[in-house]
Amino acid sequence: MNILNRSDLKTRNCLSYFEIPEWTQLGWVQHAFLTRQGGVSLPPYASLNLSDKNGDPKAWVAKNKNLTATTFGFDPKSLILLDQIQQDQILLLKSPIVTLPSPLEFDALITNAPNRFLGILTADCIPILVVDQKKKVIAAIHAGRRGTALHITLKVLKKMKDEFGCSSNNLLIAMGSSISSCCYEIDERVFQREWEPFSTSRGAGKWMVDLAQINIDQMKRKEIKEEQISWINLCTHCHHDLFFSYRKEGQTGRQLSFIGILE
Repeated sequence: MNILNRSDLKTRNCLSYFEIPEWTQLGWVQHAFLTRQGGVSLPPYASLNLSDKNGDPKAWVAKNKNLTATTFGFDPKSLILLDQIQQDQILLLKSPIVTLPSPLEFDALITNAPNRFLGILTADCIPILVVDQKKKVIAAIHAGRRGTALHITLKVLKKMKDEFGCSSNNLLIAMGSSISSCCYEIDERVFQREWEPFSTSRGAGKWMVDLAQINIDQMKRKEIKEEQISWINLCTHCHHDLFFSYRKEGQTGRQLSFIGILE
């Protein structure tokens, strides 16, 4: 497994971000896992907040979106952001894309269309990006507690296979930063028994849960090898100078992770 940490942080036009070196070598994929740094939003959304649904003025969010698009060289109108609802609904966008559904109440996207950039917004949940090296198909996934319980990542991989003939052997998967087991406590009411190998009981019906390792285990059970997975192993709660964290801050912004196919 390719594990990234703070030493892998890059900066472009004052925006801090992570990228997967092997993916840049493909030549046709544009991607980045952005941080909270480099934008214009004011506290508590400081500074590169890309969500206009949490109280940040839309004008600041629009400036952040334009800044991001300019920095990475794409049209801001080509960035697709979902109305993430913490479920397992998947938006399939086959080329050519004519119109988008409304509302965009999905937690994952799949496409083979060029010049469309799939975006996931997070502040503790896991952003997951997927590339099929052979079929030139990409996906972006929002995997929180509910999505993980619903096996949303596995459903995306199955849909890629069913719709585009993608083979698990050709997939590359990257997981962005999320809240880690050191800081993520849930109660018995929402805990899943299949998560026990990656969780620690604190008694009184409380569990410390490692959502990232749970998603990795789910993928490995479906023929994804560790060497196909990259992981930015930084806790959003611990590294809140670098990332937005809902658990840490409550009212806060959302960082963007995106992927697109270059024409």
